[in-house]
Amino acid sequence: MNLPTNQIDVWAIATDQDKLKALASLNSLPSRQTNEVELHEAGYFVALEGVTKHGLSEACRAILRGRLGHAFYPSPPELRLQCDEAMKPHRWHRDRERREMQYINERRENNAHVQRSPAAIARQQKAYKAFTAGYEADKLEAGEAERAEIRARYGITDEAVAHLPDLEIPSNFETPSIRSKS
Repeated sequence: MNLPTNQIDVWAIATDQDKLKALASLNSLPSRQTNEVELHEAGYFVALEGVTKHGLSEACRAILRGRLGHAFYPSPPELRLQCDEAMKPHRWHRDRERREMQYINERRENNAHVQRSPAAIARQQKAYKAFTAGYEADKLEAGEAERAEIRARYGITDEAVAHLPDLEIPSNFETPSIRSKS
């Protein structure tokens, strides 16, 4: 049996009325003295621009539970920081979902099967053969250059190699053979 769940819209922007209610809920805390009440209130409205209802209510709840580390009415920046902190997991989750959707869309685009014409396939095969032929030639040249350097370093010349006697193959040496499965 599935029971309906209450979905809270955590992204609804707080109205001025919501902000005033939140500030009123914090009135039980002792506050610092300010001379200009209107200026003080305006600072809160500037600090709370763009916050969500959910973030504001969670921030007030956290402040009343002692999250700030002091028992005084929060300053505008402190209240804004608490609102942002309350929304951090929701932002993380939203960003994660966005990244996952982007990943899925990119996979769909990249996995789309592209039909190539026979001419395009022939061009690709020709380019690959040219590349491998050049690679093999470069590899042989590099190997020959390395062997020539080693011969020069150790004084190995063709004449010196010609003077080496041919040695007999030792009697305990076995020529490897391919075993057949029979």
